[in-house]
Amino acid sequence: MRKVKFKVVRKIGERRKSAFTRGNYSLDYPENSIVKARKGTLGIAVFRTRKQAREFLEKSHGFYLFFKTIRVCPIGRGKTVKYICDYPSEPFLDKFYSCRRRRDSFFRLAISPPGTMFYPAVEVLD
Repeated sequence: MRKVKFKVVRKIGERRKSAFTRGNYSLDYPENSIVKARKGTLGIAVFRTRKQAREFLEKSHGFYLFFKTIRVCPIGRGKTVKYICDYPSEPFLDKFYSCRRRRDSFFRLAISPPGTMFYPAVEVLD
């Protein structure tokens, strides 16, 4: 069995959505489901440890009452990347991925938070 990883989600009523993406990039994470990454993206971002997920929330988003860390089991081969898109809106993410495919430069990059890995899919455990 694969090692458990940790996903940060935002709580919207009973729904749990991708924490820092918006629009078509924001996925739902229902309990006991398998969630697949959107085609053409880096994958589903998770943290190696719960501590890394908490530290990320505390450093970048002090209002983490709206966020929750859930346990997931990764599916597929994980990868790390040095840079991610700095702004989570759909237009910026569209531009980020189109520039990435063309190996073009993109002006809104951020260094990946420590412990971040990307997987093609995850099984939501809780």
